[in-house]
Amino acid sequence: MSKNIDLKLFEKEISSSKNETLMEIKKRALDKLKETGIPNKSHENWKYTDIARPIELVQKHLTNRTNEKELNSNSSAAAAVDEIDAHWINLSEISLKSEFSINVEDVDISISLLSTSKENFDIQINDPISCLNALLIKDVIKITIPKNSSIEKPLGVIWTNSPKQNDFCNNLRCKVDIGENSNINLINIFQNEINEEYFINSVMEIDIEKNSNVEYLKIQNFNTNHHSIDRCLINLDTNASINFNNIDIGSKLSRSDVEVNLNQKGARASVNGVYLCEENQHIDNHIWSNHLSELTTSTQNFYGIIGKKGHCVFNGKALINEEASGAEANQYNHNILLDDDASIDTKPELEIYTDDVKCSHGSTVGQLDENALYYMRSRGIDLKTAKTMLISAFVQKILNLIKIKSTRNYLDDLITTKLAKL
Repeated sequence: MSKNIDLKLFEKEISSSKNETLMEIKKRALDKLKETGIPNKSHENWKYTDIARPIELVQKHLTNRTNEKELNSNSSAAAAVDEIDAHWINLSEISLKSEFSINVEDVDISISLLSTSKENFDIQINDPISCLNALLIKDVIKITIPKNSSIEKPLGVIWTNSPKQNDFCNNLRCKVDIGENSNINLINIFQNEINEEYFINSVMEIDIEKNSNVEYLKIQNFNTNHHSIDRCLINLDTNASINFNNIDIGSKLSRSDVEVNLNQKGARASVNGVYLCEENQHIDNHIWSNHLSELTTSTQNFYGIIGKKGHCVFNGKALINEEASGAEANQYNHNILLDDDASIDTKPELEIYTDDVKCSHGSTVGQLDENALYYMRSRGIDLKTAKTMLISAFVQKILNLIKIKSTRNYLDDLITTKLAKL
C-alpha cells in the first residue's frame, strides 16, 4: 500500500517559492491533495499499481535531498538526438528569464516559463498525481505554435535527468498550444542520465485548436532503477485530430495516463501503444477518451509483450456524453505472455449516455503460436530467432501506425534490443 506523506512538508516547500504565481498554484494543488489523498491500491484506478516506493522517494526529496553528489550517468539521451532527425528542444536545459522564440522552417515557436511569462496561463490540477507534480515543479514550460503552421520535420521534446542532482525525484511540467489550421509532428522522449533509483513525475498538456492535425510519439525508456508516472492531458477543438503513439519500454514501474477531451464537433483521437515488459517490470496504461460533442471519434489500440514475472495493466475507457450523438469509439488490447509467471490485468470500458453511437471493445491474452513456431523451426530457424520474429510481427501492427518516418530506425533498434532481454 502506498504510504502517506506528511503534507506539512509541502507547506514548507510552498513558502520557499519566490514566485507569487507558482506559489498560488502550489497552494491550490495542496488544497486539492488534502481532499483526494495520495493514491493507493484501495483506489479503483490504482488497485493494480502500488506506488509506495515512488512516494518514499518523494518523502526523501522533501527531507533528505542534497545537490552535491555526482551521480553515475549514461548517455542514452544523446543517442536519440543523434539518430532521429528532428528540431530538438531539451527541456531539462532551459533556464529562462524572459520569453523567447525559435524559428523552425519559417515558423516562430514561442517558449516561455509560467513564472516570467507576460501571458497569464494556467495549468490543470485535476487528480492527485497532477497535484503532487504541481507542488514540486520548479516551473512550467510553455511551447506555443502559431496558427497556420506546417512543419515538415518533427519537433522533438526531450526530458533528461541531470547527473549532478541527488534529489530522489524530478517533477516536469510542459504545456503545448497548437494554433488552428496547423500540421505538426511531435516527439516526446523520456530518457535518463542517472543510474541510481529515481522517481520522475511528469505532466504534459496539449491544446489543439480547430482544424489542426498532430502526430505525437512518446517514448519512455528510463532504466530499470527508475519509477515513472506521466500524464498527458489533450484538448481537441472543432475538427482537430491527434494520432498518439505511446512506446513503453523502460522503468521498474511505469504508469502512463492519457486523457483526451474531444470537446468540439468532429474531433478525432487515435491513441495507440506498445509495451514490452521484462522480468519484474510493472507497466500500467490508463486511457480515457471523453466524447463531449457530436460526431467525435476515438480509437484505443494497445499491444503488449510480457516476460517472466512481468506485470502489466491496461484500462481503456470511452465516455460518451449525452451531447455526443454520432460518436464512434473503439478499444482493443492484445497481449502475449512469454512465461507462466507473466500477467496482465486488462479492462476496456464503455460508458454511454446517448443512443446514436458506434462503439466496440475487445481484449485478448495468449501465448506465441506453437504451430507457427514449429513451422519456422522446420525451416531451419532456431527457436530464439523464431520467437523474436513472431513478436516483432505482433508489435509491428502498432508501429505501422506511427507516421513519423524519421523515428523508424531508432525504434527498430530500441525494440530489437528490448526483445533480446525478453
